Amino acid sequence: MNNDCSKQEVALLLKQFTSYGKEDELRTLIAEKLKSYSLEENRQVHYPEKSFNEAFNQLKDKIKVEEEVEEPAGANTTSYRPLIVKIAALLTVVVLLFDGFYTYYYQPLKLPQQVQAKVNKVIIAPGSNKATLTLQDGSTINLNDAESGTLARQGNTQIVKSATGGIVYNGNAGTADKVLYNTMTTPRGGQYRLTLPDGTDVWLNSASSITYPTAFVGNERNVTVTGEAYFEVAKDKSKPFHVAAGNQNIEVLGTHFNVMAYADEEYIKTTLLEGSVKVREHGNTSLLKPGEQAVVGKNGGILVKTANIDEAVAWKNGYFKFDRVDIKHIMRQVARWYDVDVLYEENMPDDEFVGKIGRGENITQVLHLLELEHVHFKIEGKKITVLP
Repeated sequence: MNNDCSKQEVALLLKQFTSYGKEDELRTLIAEKLKSYSLEENRQVHYPEKSFNEAFNQLKDKIKVEEEVEEPAGANTTSYRPLIVKIAALLTVVVLLFDGFYTYYYQPLKLPQQVQAKVNKVIIAPGSNKATLTLQDGSTINLNDAESGTLARQGNTQIVKSATGGIVYNGNAGTADKVLYNTMTTPRGGQYRLTLPDGTDVWLNSASSITYPTAFVGNERNVTVTGEAYFEVAKDKSKPFHVAAGNQNIEVLGTHFNVMAYADEEYIKTTLLEGSVKVREHGNTSLLKPGEQAVVGKNGGILVKTANIDEAVAWKNGYFKFDRVDIKHIMRQVARWYDVDVLYEENMPDDEFVGKIGRGENITQVLHLLELEHVHFKIEGKKITVLP
């Protein structure tokens, strides 16, 4: 699963599949698994059967180092074969994909008929660019329906919807006579991009909000976030940028970072990609370096650890990525993005999952990938029940 098998070890796994007469099952498994790795850029990759078989055989030749794979001296083949057969389905697929399968073919795909039938059975569309803007006076603008151009004026600032759909604030902060606040809110199944008056870019994930002034006056730039947001903060050494999220405060001068502060998550996580930030929680303070993540519990305290950057900002880049997380963690993200309610049967296993899939997919394709790992689902309208 860590993609650190040697070529000899991969060849040994293939040999085990062949010796048990399971090579066709391996081909089918890879064909299904490919989908979770082919949607990083929100597009499907398909492998016609003939080309797939050719590529599979070429891959076997590529990783075949010797005519015979030398097994460890003194190894008891009968004792470790069952273990290899048990784990090979997952391990082999991961190694094959990262060891060069894509170097051979990248072509339009047709899912197996039984899989496609299942995918088409229930249509729950993914989220999209949706948000509501609440102005200082309490009036609201539905940004989904608003035309491009000037939407409103707040003090000396114009609120503009760009041709690409984002919101931009244009004005002169120095002429602001008083501070006015706006709030952008995304529903479940929504996301949106915002450019603050100082030029800071903000990406807002589903079921999230950000409250901010229409012009930054004074010596600080202060905003408040619920849910999840990714920031690329405009540099201004004279005005530190502060983000209040839950029971923590983040201070930056100019940097790229992600903050995840959903009420239904156990922790608030701040992940730093570039620059530096200070995370404060009551009397605790931690300074993050790029590649680090601050984890703040509901009961306080800050834990700083090495971050999985790709996982932290996967939502902004258009996909889900899971790295050793349980099914409830995954389904919380699914519920927010697809605007569904999730229930669980009793005695759910505490298995951990690893995988990646584009957020542009119909929900049944996401659930199908999880079902390959022996989790089952029942869909009734917009209610999903997870079955052991």
